[in-house]
Amino acid sequence: MKRYAIVRDTGGMVDAVVSILDLETLLLNTPEGSHPVPCGDAAIVPGEWLWDGSGFVEREVPGPTLAERRAEVWGGVRAARDQAEWWGCSTPLGRADSDPDSQRKVAGAVQMAMIAQAAGAPFSIDWTMQDNRSVTHDAVAMITLGVAVGQHVAACHAVALAKRAAIEAAADAATLVDFDIEGGWPDAPIG
Repeated sequence: MKRYAIVRDTGGMVDAVVSILDLETLLLNTPEGSHPVPCGDAAIVPGEWLWDGSGFVEREVPGPTLAERRAEVWGGVRAARDQAEWWGCSTPLGRADSDPDSQRKVAGAVQMAMIAQAAGAPFSIDWTMQDNRSVTHDAVAMITLGVAVGQHVAACHAVALAKRAAIEAAADAATLVDFDIEGGWPDAPIG
């Protein structure tokens, strides 16, 4: 039994590899526009190998296009941005949580503090910080915490926008292979 690669007449792509006893039967059953080439025991894989007229060569698979690489890198930046935004931020009274649910709670507490401040009413709230300590915040401290969280979120988005501009400015896909997705984010947690 002999092995043959069924090769396209145009381009030399290997479409199939068959083992057969009778070459005449193979020739009768070879699709139009193709021809059989003996390949012995070579590990020829259809779609991955070409016949160049004198031998089999592994087909070069093109890398991602610039648009595909940009989309891939930008997806990584967006994920890193979300992680950076949500890992917490420093405030005058300690590190505060900044995940979406915490941002919502901070906004509500800041609103209550501002309403109390506008009415001249006292305001005090025990706020659980990222390290699980309960810290009492008056109106000014709560508003300050809210500003710190807001500035942290804005800083994360500014870094993401700068990284996006660098991604868009890349001249080719190879430029983006070692793109720094993880570096440069603000207020990274310690340890």
